[in-house]
Amino acid sequence: MKQQTLMLGTAKVDITPPLGAEMGGFVARQGTVSGVHDRLTAYVLVFCDGDEKLALVMTDLIGVDAALISEVRQAAAKLTEIPGERIIIGAIHTHAGPAVLRGGFLGKPDESYLSFLVQSLAGAIYQADKQQEPVKAFYGRSECPLVGKNRRQLGGPTDPEVSVLCFKGEMGTKAILVNYACHPVVLGPDNLLVSADYPYYLRETLSSLYPGALVVFANGAAGNINTGHQARASINGTSGNKRTFAEAQRLGRILAGEVMKAVETASEALAPFLKVDSRMITLSVEKIPSPEEYAKMKLDWDKKYQELKKTGGSYGETQEALLMAEWAEAMKTRSERHGLKTEIPLELTVFSIGDCEFYTLPGEFFFEFGLMLKQARKGKSLFILGYTNGCIGYVAPEPAYDEGGYELTDSYRYYGLPTGLQRGSGEKVVQSLLALRRL
Repeated sequence: MKQQTLMLGTAKVDITPPLGAEMGGFVARQGTVSGVHDRLTAYVLVFCDGDEKLALVMTDLIGVDAALISEVRQAAAKLTEIPGERIIIGAIHTHAGPAVLRGGFLGKPDESYLSFLVQSLAGAIYQADKQQEPVKAFYGRSECPLVGKNRRQLGGPTDPEVSVLCFKGEMGTKAILVNYACHPVVLGPDNLLVSADYPYYLRETLSSLYPGALVVFANGAAGNINTGHQARASINGTSGNKRTFAEAQRLGRILAGEVMKAVETASEALAPFLKVDSRMITLSVEKIPSPEEYAKMKLDWDKKYQELKKTGGSYGETQEALLMAEWAEAMKTRSERHGLKTEIPLELTVFSIGDCEFYTLPGEFFFEFGLMLKQARKGKSLFILGYTNGCIGYVAPEPAYDEGGYELTDSYRYYGLPTGLQRGSGEKVVQSLLALRRL
C-alpha cells in the first residue's frame, strides 16, 4: 500500500574540472580551462512514494553518454537500493565545461576526471537518498520568449514554455525544478572559464529569492534553440559581441523572473505518487559509406584544410577541417577492423509525479519533438528532459531533412557517428515514449 506522502531527498556536489582540462563544445576554442567563473555542480533529487523510488540527477556538463550513466548506476548500486533504471541522469548542455563524451570528437575526456565524476555522482545520490522528508509538490508554468531563439530560422518559432515543479516541506521550499528549452551557449569559444552559462545566473537569482531551496535546471528539446546566433557562427567567428557573462546574467535573470511567476502561481499536484516506465529501442542510421569512401572524404577534408590555410580561413574553419579528416580516418579504421553499427541503442524513460509527466530525450532533439509530446498529451503538465539518459547528437524532424544545415549534414561527425540518423528517427522516439506512457 502506498504511503500518503511523497518523500524527497536532495543533494548537490561540486564537479568542477581542474585547471588545464580540455573543454568540450567548440571546435574553434583555443586553449584549455584557464580559470573558474562559477563552479560546476551536479544536483540530485531522490523521490519515494513507498513503492517506487527514483533519482533524478542534473549535471553542469555538455552531455552524459551511455557508458558514464552505466558507471554511475553501478557505483550507486553499491551505496543504495535504487535500481539502475530508476537513476536518470541528464546534462544542462553547457559549452563552458569539460570534455566528457567518449568516442566522439568534442574534445578528449580525461579518464581521471570521469572517475572522479562517477564517484561524486554516486555519492550525491546516496546522500540525497538518506535525507528524505515529506513534501508537497506544486506545479506552475509561464512563458519566456525573450531567451530562447530559433537558430535555423530568424524570428522563427520556439517552445517558450517554462515548467516548474516546486517542492515544499516542513521548513519551507525544499527544491525547485525548472524546465526550459534553450542551448546554454551565450558564452562562445573565446571563453576559457568554467561556467554553467545562463543557468548559473538563473539558479543564483532564484536561490536568493528562495533561501534554502535547491534550484535545479533541466534543459528541454533545445536542438535548434539558442540565445540568438546561427549554429555555424561559433565556427566561423560571426556570432557578434553579445557572448559575454553580462549577457548570460541578463538572460538568466529574465528567465528567473518567469520561473518566479510560475512558482508564485503554482497549484498543488494531485495524487503525488510515482509511476516509472523504461524501455530500450534502436534507431537506424543512413547508408554507411565504404572504407574507400571514407578514405576519399579524408583526402577531401585534408585538401580543404590546405585551402583554408592558404586563403586565411578562420581558426574554427581550419580546425573543423582537421577534425573532420580525423573523423573520416577513424571511421575507415573502425569499418575495416570490426565494422560500423547500423543501429544505435537508446534508453527511454517516462515517469510521473502525481499529474506531472516527464519524458527523457537522449540527445539534442529539435523543439518540435517537445511540442509533439505536449500536443499528444494536451491538458497534462509535461516536463521534457533533453540531454538525458544518453547523448546521441542532434535529432531533427522529417521536414528539416529537406532543409539540410549543420545539424543534419555535419554534427553527427562530432558525436562519432558513421553517418546521420535515418529520416523519421525523432518521430519514432516520440511514438515510443507515448506508447510507454500508456503501459
